[in-house]
Amino acid sequence: MAATETAGYKPAASWNSLAGASGTSSQLKRSDGTVTAAQVAWSSPAQGSTGIYQNWPSDSPGNMRMMNGYLDPNLPGMPGTVTVSGLPAAVSAGGYDVYVYCLGDLSYQTSRTYQYSIGATTILVSQVGLSLPTFPGFTVAASGGTGNVVIFRNVSGASFTLAATPASSPDGNLRAPLNGLQIVSPTGS
Repeated sequence: MAATETAGYKPAASWNSLAGASGTSSQLKRSDGTVTAAQVAWSSPAQGSTGIYQNWPSDSPGNMRMMNGYLDPNLPGMPGTVTVSGLPAAVSAGGYDVYVYCLGDLSYQTSRTYQYSIGATTILVSQVGLSLPTFPGFTVAASGGTGNVVIFRNVSGASFTLAATPASSPDGNLRAPLNGLQIVSPTGS
């Protein structure tokens, strides 16, 4: 995404666009473009796939672009993970919220259930209905509900690890899509 593109349930610019099923990146940017010492490492273990996937063949700036590609872990015993470390005190001192964006391709199924965890907090989310040709908009999912955004409130500390674990699918085609995450500080803003 270009630095000027705005995306997210909490609209922001300067997204840190990263590629590949696993990797690391340092000097993450804040939404105002300021470079920080924060780092990220990610991994998307998968069997029979690359560990990454795309929702639509077309591309448009903003939300559709951000939600198009995703980490695609498909092994229940091996979740996809994203570890963020080195968050500056200006972000971590008062607690922050982590928004997890999760929209996977449902071209052939009618539903799937995904599980996302940070520390001792786990949120189960369902996706229902066939995939649309364009991004349908954001829906925040309460634990056990449907949607494509889950929010971990009042996370603390300079680092955290998000785990994305496939939970269920009627046809056994398990996934736990992870399109992106957003750190919102202070908590509740």
